[in-house]
Amino acid sequence: MKLAIVVGHNPRSQGAVRQDNGESEYIYNHRMARYMESLGGVYCMDVKMFLRSPDGGYGTEIRRVYNAVDSWRADGSIELHFNAAGDPRASGTETLSSGSPGSLILAEEVQMEMVEELGLRDRGIKIRNKRTKGRGYLSLVSGRCPAILTEPFFASNSRGLAETDTTFEQERLAEAILEGAKKALTRIAG
Repeated sequence: MKLAIVVGHNPRSQGAVRQDNGESEYIYNHRMARYMESLGGVYCMDVKMFLRSPDGGYGTEIRRVYNAVDSWRADGSIELHFNAAGDPRASGTETLSSGSPGSLILAEEVQMEMVEELGLRDRGIKIRNKRTKGRGYLSLVSGRCPAILTEPFFASNSRGLAETDTTFEQERLAEAILEGAKKALTRIAG
């Protein structure tokens, strides 16, 4: 099984910022992706990190990275992010899916593992596709394999930050995502 890990954002547009240490989504998730890549064999998967290049605008950037994922012939892809909001009470874990059968299975398994690991409110699976549009949809519909986008915590919420601030906690989150992906890809393969 081949799992693509796409790091959300890029060096020029780094995404939301953690309120506790000023670390961006790009930096945090790049580290997570490297760790996940190193654990592929433990989960009986070939795991490869893909980075979004900031050249050519957002749509071009997304199409380029998911063309690379397709060329690698991934069985599934997970784009790593985290949330932030103006209201520090906003909290929880959510996963975005295109709504395709494979994407929903991947979203269900990964969401369940992240919620169990972090203990944050389950905000559920949100459907984003060409019909519904919405934040993140292009990442979910640009490739051929089942794809999801993870938002495990809010970097503007003290509890979300407290559950993800140590190296140990970050590694446990990465392992939870991999466990969910392994279960999902096994189900999809049937």
